[in-house]
Amino acid sequence: MKSKKNKGTELELWILSKIKEFDSKARLSRGSGNGNDIGDIVSSLFYCECKNHDKENVILTMKVYNHLVNQLPIHSSKIPIFVHQNNEGKRFITLEANDFFRLLQNGEHYENEK
Repeated sequence: MKSKKNKGTELELWILSKIKEFDSKARLSRGSGNGNDIGDIVSSLFYCECKNHDKENVILTMKVYNHLVNQLPIHSSKIPIFVHQNNEGKRFITLEANDFFRLLQNGEHYENEK
């Protein structure tokens, strides 16, 4: 059986590999989880916080949300996202609706330039 830390690291590495498919500069934050950097993964688009849950339901509390958002540099265009994995291994991403639509709009712009 995997420890909670190993499950969390596995989740971070999986998310990092997915983000690196479109952002080669993405990296794990320095000292993930110890406050030396913002979030668990840093990319040119996102600050990403990964949470592994031991339950079926995943919940993003405002305390956790505000902790990440309050660390963001003023005027940063990076989007804070939260990745959750439940006890069944299902993965979910949570972000603000305006950020979601901004991503869609930027993706549409990118597709039109191809």
